Amino acid sequence: MERFPQRPSEAVGLRQLGFLASSALILVVYHLIFVLFHRYDWSQPFVKLACFEVLTLMVLALGFGRGTPARVPRFVPSIELVIAGALLVWEIVRAVSFIRNGFHTGMNDLGETTENAAKYLFVEHTNPFARSVAPIGNDPAYFGYKYGPTMIFAYALAGFLTKGVGLKVMNIVYCLATAAVVAYLAGWTPRASGARPQPLGERVSAALLACVMTFLPERLYHETFNQGAQDIFPIFMVLLSIAFVGRKQWLLAGLMAGLSFSARFAPGAFLIVLFLRRRIPPRLIIGGVLGVLPFAPFLLWNAGALVRNVFLFHGFKAYDSTSLYNVTPVELHFLFSLFQAAAVAVAVALSFRRAIEPRHLLPFVTLVLIAIEVSYREMHGNHLIWFMPTLGVIFAWGRHDLPGLLFPQRLALRSQFGQDRGDLAQR
Repeated sequence: MERFPQRPSEAVGLRQLGFLASSALILVVYHLIFVLFHRYDWSQPFVKLACFEVLTLMVLALGFGRGTPARVPRFVPSIELVIAGALLVWEIVRAVSFIRNGFHTGMNDLGETTENAAKYLFVEHTNPFARSVAPIGNDPAYFGYKYGPTMIFAYALAGFLTKGVGLKVMNIVYCLATAAVVAYLAGWTPRASGARPQPLGERVSAALLACVMTFLPERLYHETFNQGAQDIFPIFMVLLSIAFVGRKQWLLAGLMAGLSFSARFAPGAFLIVLFLRRRIPPRLIIGGVLGVLPFAPFLLWNAGALVRNVFLFHGFKAYDSTSLYNVTPVELHFLFSLFQAAAVAVAVALSFRRAIEPRHLLPFVTLVLIAIEVSYREMHGNHLIWFMPTLGVIFAWGRHDLPGLLFPQRLALRSQFGQDRGDLAQR
């Protein structure tokens, strides 16, 4: 009579506990990083640099499936579901409080300029790029609206309602839409060919954990509802584009990427750059062209005003104390531009021969955005909104990878043991 192979010496329960510990550790580290981001802002560029460095290492380790286990015990996703569900309920209660208070607070220049731009365009029928919407500096040529035209269309309601109400109502809508896309990407994005299909419990727990991480940082609510920032909309469009990539709906993927770019230069521009491949689906190009068409009427209306305020201003504006520029000799500032160009070039080179698929695209977009952010003239708190949903999805994908990364041989041995036992059972 044939006997099963002997089990490895460690208890199976320890391995199972390792998968749970991996999820918990990733969640805790993620939370602590964004606590630091929230507490240290102006005049603390090195703190933010250190936080971004840790996030970069986490994306490199968890974003590409290097330690993905062959099998996760069934009860692990069940426990994750309970924990994620409880955290999500707590976040909803907290969000209601933040939103309620947010409607009674004012807005900073980010929200106020968008509200004024919508009012000028839709109520007064004047060009917001040629009017004094955001008077920063001394040159009146740069006093126009600083975001793209799609941002005005996305927040058109702000031009008709009481100050702050329309913009924050739309932010609620885009937060809910972002949650839906994050859940889809984390739980239902196709894996690499040949990978085992995920059980429903793993999919649902991944979706919930991604949503938990997206809405865990307090900074999201502060920027979106207290400050009136609109960064949730362009990153929502980026995520939606990547979701359509996963479904091979290339026209819609290109359209969403183009609309994100025509709302705000970043983060959409860096998604579009990473679409540069040896083989680009023609419908992706067509969709991208359609997505930037909102620029067309304003180029005809006053091309100079649009180019100066939407593009040139962001390329040449003065740095502030949130950035590494503030602690670096002026003679070395050119290195930041070289670093940005090198980061983009390396990302494109590493991606150029690969097929376009979400589980490769999203980590690369996130890494490029981190590289651009740490070397830009500003590291403002509203920019952090770009990273919350992308990191939430990536870390939900790789939440069980730490045991495989730390103990690859041991995990492979257990996987082989399970496979041998299955073969003998079939005999």
